[in-house]
Amino acid sequence: MFSNITLVQTRCFCGVAEKGNFTMAADHLCLSQSAVSQAVAALERTLGAQLLVRGRDGVTLTSAGVAALAEARTVLAAIERLAGSVRHSAMLSGSLRIGVVQSAAIRLLPGWLRQLRADHPDISVTLYEGTDPEVTGWVQAGIVEIGFTSRTQAGLAALPVFEDDFVLVVPQGHAFAEKASVALKDLDGQRMLLSGGGCETLIQELLAAASSNPDVVCLVRDNATLASMVREGLGLTIMPELALPLDRQGFVAIKLRPNMRRTLHAVTVEPDKLGPIPLAFLKLVERFREPKANRRMNRKKPG
Repeated sequence: MFSNITLVQTRCFCGVAEKGNFTMAADHLCLSQSAVSQAVAALERTLGAQLLVRGRDGVTLTSAGVAALAEARTVLAAIERLAGSVRHSAMLSGSLRIGVVQSAAIRLLPGWLRQLRADHPDISVTLYEGTDPEVTGWVQAGIVEIGFTSRTQAGLAALPVFEDDFVLVVPQGHAFAEKASVALKDLDGQRMLLSGGGCETLIQELLAAASSNPDVVCLVRDNATLASMVREGLGLTIMPELALPLDRQGFVAIKLRPNMRRTLHAVTVEPDKLGPIPLAFLKLVERFREPKANRRMNRKKPG
């Protein structure tokens, strides 16, 4: 037995034989030419036979080298099959049901699902998009296995995954448009379009605490519709930064005083009651979520 033959030696020998010289093999293997040369020489010493004839124009295989190349390729193919079998056994298959609020569905979920598909291509996903209370209710009722919402509930596990601020959104040309921030009290009497995505209760509570009574003229559930109505001058609104459209033409987003924060959570039943697929997705989300200090949306001046 040649117990000291290594995979590095085997790969270097195959690389040199297939590329025809040490320089090209070294580039292909991301090794130095010296390292490749030493690995092939060590393999020849171990086998007790010359495998390559070195020349100015490259290398050629000896008869022993021809036989060794066939076996070396078989060894490397077996290693690839071994690695592939381990990767395949670690993959999950089945279905996953996710409930999500609109802003997270557009801005956060696609990246997480792309990574889930890369890790476990045989998992199918069904999405339920709704308001914060709806998503929490779906988790409680077992309709979805994971919900992404700002609402938490006793008896449910909640993993914080994202934080952003509520902002005041006004049409360009509005009296507030040039302000760095606006106090909630200053919204008293203003025409307001209220979000119907589930956070309207929190907004109304905060306005009431500030003794601010805007004139709520419409309740709008869809964020894109809400932004379009603001653009047309139908009123102003308050919405989370994550819900702002990427195209900010025609409106301005302004900080509020006092600052209003929102935390999105991945909400589930207790982890010991989850199956392997939702558990795997939760671990993925936790792995890719931003550190708390950097979890806020990067603000850009809207135009």
